[in-house]
Parts: sequence; C-alpha cells; structure tokens
Amino acid sequence: MLPTLFALPLAPAPDPYDYNYNTTMDSAAFAAFFMALMGIYALIFVVAWLVTGFAWAGVFNKAGYAKWKAFVPFYNSWIMVKMVGRPESHFWFLFIPYFNIYMMIVIMNDMSKSFGKDTGFTVGLVLLPVVFAAILSYGDAAYRGPSYLSADQKQQAMYYGQQQFVQQQYAAAPGQQYPNAQYPPAQYGQQQYPNPQDPNAQYPAAPYPAAPDGQPAGPNQQDPAQNPFGSGPAQQP
Repeated sequence: MLPTLFALPLAPAPDPYDYNYNTTMDSAAFAAFFMALMGIYALIFVVAWLVTGFAWAGVFNKAGYAKWKAFVPFYNSWIMVKMVGRPESHFWFLFIPYFNIYMMIVIMNDMSKSFGKDTGFTVGLVLLPVVFAAILSYGDAAYRGPSYLSADQKQQAMYYGQQQFVQQQYAAAPGQQYPNAQYPPAQYGQQQYPNPQDPNAQYPAAPYPAAPDGQPAGPNQQDPAQNPFGSGPAQQP
C-alpha cells in the first residue's frame, strides 16, 4: 500500500489538451458513486423514519389517536400540538427558522407534563427523543390530558378547584349545605333556630317574678320594688 501511495504523485496527470483522452469511464464512475451515495442516504432516512414512528406510536395511542398518524411527517407534529393542548396555530411556528427550536422544546416540555413527567424528562426528549418517546410509549406512564392551558382555561380551572375544595370541606356534615350553616336542618318544615326547642313549647319559661297573688307574672308585669326605667333606686309609694 505504501509504494502505491508514494507512486501516486509521480503518476502523470492527463493532458487537458489531449482530445483523445477518454472521459467516459470517469463519468460513469461518478454517476455510480452518486447513485450509491443517494441510496445510502435514502436507506438512512427510511430507517430513521420507521424508528421514530414506532417510538411515538404508543404515545399517540395512549392519547387516543391512531398509531399510523405517528408515521406521517408534519402531520404527526400537528397532532402533537393538539395533544398537549396548544392552539393549532402554534404548529406554524415550527416553520420559523431558529424560533422552531424553541417551539419544539416547549412542546416537548408540555408533552412531559401531559404524561406526569418532570423537567428532567423534557431534557431527555430534546436530546434523545427516540429513546424517551419509547419510554412514554411502552412504559407505565399514562396520558393525563393536555398540560397547556390558556388564560381563560386557567381561570376556569382555578374556579373549578375552589368549588371542589368547598364541596370536600362540607361533604362530611350532611346538614351543612352552605359554609355558614351551623345547625342541622329542621324537620317537618319547621323554622331552624340556634337552640331547637320542644315543638309544643311556644315560649320558654317566664323569667319574671311571681305576682302578689301567686300567679305567674306576665311579660308586662313588673316587680313593685323594681324601677320601671331599669336604673336608680326603687321609688317607694
């Protein structure tokens, strides 16, 4: 091999003015080399396309989409945007140079959250998408729904969460239908009081002194020794 390498510079170059020099063999060799190179590139593309499609097929299936949609270029990205809950218009951001890199990272982060994963898993999806997509597809991770929420959706989710919290707080007390309810509901259509009385007793015991004749004093009868105005010494007749 070494003698051949040393002999190459000593080989005479073809004369460009020699019109009898045959270039047919060089053209055919170049065409064969070009076709072989294109075939290798096509084979690599097909293998990468199949591996990527199978890696994401399980993710699509868990999210309720057909597996074959993971094999369709560009259309699978459209489905991913919908899967994480982002508006469909965000799909077109993937065609903006440089900004599409940021957008793909954001979508992968939303995808991780949609399956209950953390930020570390997002890094894996960005750097090794085939490996970590296969983990989502064929692992025990479950699809939890879109993780991206708009401003209106976040407000609705907050309101719904507050309602759920209130219901859970008062679900243990069957008589407390409202947060301010402190007493069980009255039965038989009776009005509710802080201290429920005997339904046959209309008034509590009279807190008045006995009348001179020994009869119970009414609410308008006063003690003769008691000042009718409620203050000062009793006036003697």
